[in-house]
Formats: sequence, C-alpha cells, structure tokens
Amino acid sequence: MIDDRSKGDVARAEIMDAARQLFLLQGYNGTSMRAIAQAAGNRAVAGLYNHFPTKEAIFRALIEEQNPYGALLGILNNAQGETAEAYIRSALTDILIVMPQYYDFFQLALIDLREFEGRHVAQVLSEKVFPQVIGVIVRLQALPGLKPLDGVVLVRLMASLVVGYIVTRNIAPGMTFEQLPHEVWSRQFIDALLYGIMDDDARE
Repeated sequence: MIDDRSKGDVARAEIMDAARQLFLLQGYNGTSMRAIAQAAGNRAVAGLYNHFPTKEAIFRALIEEQNPYGALLGILNNAQGETAEAYIRSALTDILIVMPQYYDFFQLALIDLREFEGRHVAQVLSEKVFPQVIGVIVRLQALPGLKPLDGVVLVRLMASLVVGYIVTRNIAPGMTFEQLPHEVWSRQFIDALLYGIMDDDARE
C-alpha cells in the first residue's frame, strides 16, 4: 500500500503518536518536548517546533484529531428503532462495543480535565459534537415511549453509563467482570438505564 502522505505529514503523525504514548505513560507534566522528540525517531527538538509551537499544541491536536466522536455520532445517526426504547437499545448496544476501543482517549480526557480544566475536550464537544447531538435528541424525543425528560439530562445519563462502563471495565480486576460475557453486561447496563434498578413493588 502506497503512503500518499508528505514527509511533513508523516513526521507530524509520528510526533503525535510518540506524545500520546508518553502522555499516557508519564502524564502531561512528566513529558518534555525533548522526550517527545526522542521517542518520535530521535528527532531534533527544534524539528518539533516546525509542526507544533508548544507541547500543549500537540496535546490539543490529539484531543481534536484522535477523539471517538465521529464514530459515536455515526452510531447515533444510524441507530434504528420505532420506539424510544428500541432506538436507545440499538444505539447503546453498538456504543458499548465501539467506545471501549478508545480507552486511550478517555485517559487523555482525564489529563485534559486535570491539567487544563477540560477546556480542550469542551471545545471539541461544543463545536463538533453538541450541534449534531441536538438533532439526535430531537429525533429521539419524537419517538413514542419516552418520559418527558430534558434532552441535556438524557445525554448526560447515556454518557455517564458509557463512561462508567468503560472505566470500570478497565480498572476492575479482570476476574470480576469476566464472569459474564460483554453481551450480558451490556444488556444489563442498558436495562438498568431503561427500567431503573428498583423492583416495581418496592417503588414508592
């Protein structure tokens, strides 16, 4: 396969890949431009500045260019269902398969939250994600079966489920969550979101 990228594009990609690995291993403050240059093929530090003016610019590029939001929006737009329940189940089933593949990004998002008060992720969300999510929520609210619920609350509920699923899947002892296959875990999480966790007879 022929790589049509220019040398500059290849260098930029190598710098970003090296920086991503170092940020994840050593943290943002523990990673220097010199370390990135060395990990990116023993480049001269001055060469990095031909592509990025600062270390933060590299980090910002990672958040902007290597996030999972394109895949997420694709799933939301392609999910099927004639009812709100069917649509949510369809969307979340696929999301819980795809999003764990982006665990590195969630780690970068935590770095962004800690080091930059989340401003880089927030910018991507406000500029590229939320405008499209609004359309998805309008579509969902038009389907039968959904309680009157503010769209923002619904988005946060679904996001909380997905993030919680991914984080606990990666940090808990393997034997704990390997007792059930992914399909079963996914179904139980989605059922809990759709129906709650209280038995009908126990609800006040």
